[in-house]
Amino acid sequence: MKKKMALLMAIAMVVLTLAGCGKKEEETITLTLWHSFGGGVSQDVIDDFIEMYEKDHPNIKIVQENAQIEEYQFRKLKVAVANNSQGDVFLSYGGGYSQSIVDAGAALPLSSYLEADKTYDRMQSGVLEYFTYGDEIYGLPIKKWAGVLYCNRELFEQANLSYPTTWDELLNCVKVFRNSGITPMAMGGKDGWHIGMYQNALAVRTGGTDYCNKALVGEESLNTDAIVKSAELLRELVDAGAFAEGVMALSADEAQMEFFMGKVPMYYSGSWTAADCENPENLIQGKIDVVPMPLVDGGVGDATQFSGGAIDCYMVNSKTEHPDEAVAFAIALTEYQSNEGYKLGDGVTAWKGDIDDSEVNPVLVEINKLTDSATGYVLAWDTFLQGTAIDAHYNLLQELVGGTITPEEFAQKMQEANEKALSEAANAEETAE
Repeated sequence: MKKKMALLMAIAMVVLTLAGCGKKEEETITLTLWHSFGGGVSQDVIDDFIEMYEKDHPNIKIVQENAQIEEYQFRKLKVAVANNSQGDVFLSYGGGYSQSIVDAGAALPLSSYLEADKTYDRMQSGVLEYFTYGDEIYGLPIKKWAGVLYCNRELFEQANLSYPTTWDELLNCVKVFRNSGITPMAMGGKDGWHIGMYQNALAVRTGGTDYCNKALVGEESLNTDAIVKSAELLRELVDAGAFAEGVMALSADEAQMEFFMGKVPMYYSGSWTAADCENPENLIQGKIDVVPMPLVDGGVGDATQFSGGAIDCYMVNSKTEHPDEAVAFAIALTEYQSNEGYKLGDGVTAWKGDIDDSEVNPVLVEINKLTDSATGYVLAWDTFLQGTAIDAHYNLLQELVGGTITPEEFAQKMQEANEKALSEAANAEETAE
């Protein structure tokens, strides 16, 4: 009897132990998210999503770490990538910027994940182009953007002018506004990238998107008639008095403010500007329309080709301890942020969300319609170029507008700078191997 009792007690202990194992709490997984969206509408969207995601996935905790955009883009992320210490999921930028991240093996390849749950089917066409390196996809598109010419409807009506669709029409608008004492176009020459917005868009018109994309990666030369012509057209605007007399002392923010104060009728910028178009502090709210950069006689690029594309993305750290969970979170966050950001005016969505346009910023809806039939995009050159070519581009643009170099010199020096940067990147890659 004692032996039977001992056996029964032993069995009971085993059953209790197994039951206890079955009730063991699921392990909590902590994922870090790195980004530079602090303080804006995007931060609110991210906060809302994380709250929902953690509620639906009680075993997952998301910790955010953000930094100011310039600090993040040019220092924090680059330093972290050197030793794979960036977040499990981290904000990055396609094209040349992320090339070094991929080459360093710091980003997780995502193609197999996207194929497994049919994520591809939920994305708009063409949005993965600048996140594809070799045959692999490494980034998830948060949004796409397009450069457009913002126009003050009231000032155009007062001048009895139609929005320009050709270069000659644009020059006529510049002449009419300048003769009436109005600065025709807003540009911040103090910021080289802002000059680049204009020149890059003109290069799309003169050379077309296919040529520009190839030239920027070194498959074609930048020292061609198309790039010379884009520089000539920019100088033509300067000489015609399109910009403020002190344009080289104006920052991009100051130039944009002039437009929103109703002082300037035309302003070329990216679709991100649409958010400010609906700001209550904007004095011309409800009076803004958008049109493509006017066409150029003899140019290859037509009205369906734009500066822009999908560039902002989330990547997954190749060294994350939880790759499956990190990828699942990254996909869900990206899709949600893209669609919600579109509703709030923060870029055109890169996903196929079922969105009621009545909920969306009307200026952004206009841009979305303009790009609905887009046949090609070219990223802003400063996100496409690599290394030292970026600063060289800014400097050459400022010299071009300042009149210290010719359009021919601009094209020649841009090609030299790009060749040098591509060579340096190739040598660095060989050294790393």
